[in-house]
Amino acid sequence: MTQTYHYGVPAKLIWISHILFGLFFIYLGYRLLENKPINKYISILLIVMGVMAILYHSHLWYNYTYGDYDKK
Repeated sequence: MTQTYHYGVPAKLIWISHILFGLFFIYLGYRLLENKPINKYISILLIVMGVMAILYHSHLWYNYTYGDYDKK
């Protein structure tokens, strides 16, 4: 049996994405710690990732609060 998250997303995909995001944040933190400039595209990527996280989790929260989920 394959583990899945919301909307049938495979668990391995979620785990891999978290590992990659962690590596990205380590790289970004190192750049900031060394007072090295951050590329404009990395800044845009961070903004997009933040907006996507807010929209996705707001969507899950809304569906859980007002959707047809079993409330225990």
